[in-house]
Amino acid sequence: MSIRPGRFGVVETLSIGIVALLAAIAIGQVPSPPADPLSTLNDDFRASYRRVKEQALVHSGPILLMVGDNVVLRRAGRRTEVSYTPPIYHVLKMVAHVPLAIDVILAPHGAEATLDDDILAELRHDRDQMERAIPKLDGCGLDPEQRARARRIFDDSRAFLDAVVKSRRCSHDDRIRFARRMTPVVVKNVDEAARAELDALHAQVSIWRSEMPADEWKTVRVVILGSAMPRKLSLYVQYFARLLGEPGEGPRIVYAESIRDEEHALDLLATGTVDTTIGVDFFNDPARMHRDLLSDAAAEYLPLLIDRP
Repeated sequence: MSIRPGRFGVVETLSIGIVALLAAIAIGQVPSPPADPLSTLNDDFRASYRRVKEQALVHSGPILLMVGDNVVLRRAGRRTEVSYTPPIYHVLKMVAHVPLAIDVILAPHGAEATLDDDILAELRHDRDQMERAIPKLDGCGLDPEQRARARRIFDDSRAFLDAVVKSRRCSHDDRIRFARRMTPVVVKNVDEAARAELDALHAQVSIWRSEMPADEWKTVRVVILGSAMPRKLSLYVQYFARLLGEPGEGPRIVYAESIRDEEHALDLLATGTVDTTIGVDFFNDPARMHRDLLSDAAAEYLPLLIDRP
């Protein structure tokens, strides 16, 4: 095949074409390749899934959210937030943390013959902070027994630190003896902190419950924002399970692990609602979609994959 000569040569013609194509791409005139129908179908499913989740929240009954020291009620389009945690709760926990902090600092150094200057400086700093904190105990709302217990925790902790700093070492056995000696008073503080928090939470929730008809209260759901470690036997899960007559986490009580903002916590609640419907419709199991959809297949196939000769 021959190329007919014209005003431009072959190279010039190709160059002009390439420049024109690049210009067209830059201004969006070149059509995109056709979308894969299967991918489009999947994108449509995800869009529908998001829409249904949003609708599930709009038409939801009352929702209680535990967010830090606050409890939030979302009801009938209104949002009410109350800081319910009493100050005494924090005081009792802060005092209980003192011997725990000492243990945390010293635990990695039990096998060392001599503690280095940085660790000793940290221990001296903590001891000085205790000295400054002791006079504050009288104005923290502690009752006489709680104040006496706090002083014992501070006194025993300071005496232990004095011995460690003087000897410049702390053996594993010495640290354990100190920790076990502190255990009863730490547990007592923790017990009283838990009761103070539960009393305050129950008082606030009871107010909101009294404002709802009985039928509406039966639709209340709870979302608890929290970190991973306290999830097991969470104080909040135990409280709401007892209050709502539920066995624990489930459709009405959701633990939003490692979620810090309300929007994502609500999204998790909505996801659970929609997935419960899917689980019932396809598997006759409301909890089926609350675990990995691939889990049953994995449990069946892994023995064949790994244990086969």
